[in-house]
Amino acid sequence: MLGDDIFGVMLVLLLVTACGNNTDEANGFDWVGGDFQFFTLAAEDACLDGALEVLFMPEGPAAPHEHAYPTYLPSFDELPHSYEISLREPFVNLPITVTSEDGVTLVGDGVIDDVALGSVAYGDCVVTMTAHIEMVPASADQAYGTAWMDISDPRGDDERCPVYEADPCRVTLTLDAILD
Repeated sequence: MLGDDIFGVMLVLLLVTACGNNTDEANGFDWVGGDFQFFTLAAEDACLDGALEVLFMPEGPAAPHEHAYPTYLPSFDELPHSYEISLREPFVNLPITVTSEDGVTLVGDGVIDDVALGSVAYGDCVVTMTAHIEMVPASADQAYGTAWMDISDPRGDDERCPVYEADPCRVTLTLDAILD
């Protein structure tokens, strides 16, 4: 199902975060990393007139959506940090790299080909998803940021793929992460 595939992509990309140095001198806290619980606070769908927003916020736009799995975010001392994560099938042994640039936590692009849209309306349609995330530590145990999911190259043998106004089209998420 599309929601499950997009959720898996987001979990993978949310693992890629970091920032500056060990201490945010302006705010006076140490970022030590750990397992974080992520929440989607807002979703904006430029692909299917808002149809994908419900996948990221199934209880509606007023209810933050808790992600199913805690996500490890490395400490500053571990950067850059490359490792593999396994979330659930088919998102297993996924390589990620956490880096930092200009005091903003950056998550590099993650690409997953052949993500099935998984609905009767879209038949055998699959898409390519490329995700990027930027997270900023707000305290020793919280970070916030934005994720962008570019959905491109819809394809399928039964010609039931949705038609996007732009290829790629973008879903933007506002995120919060709290130390678990």
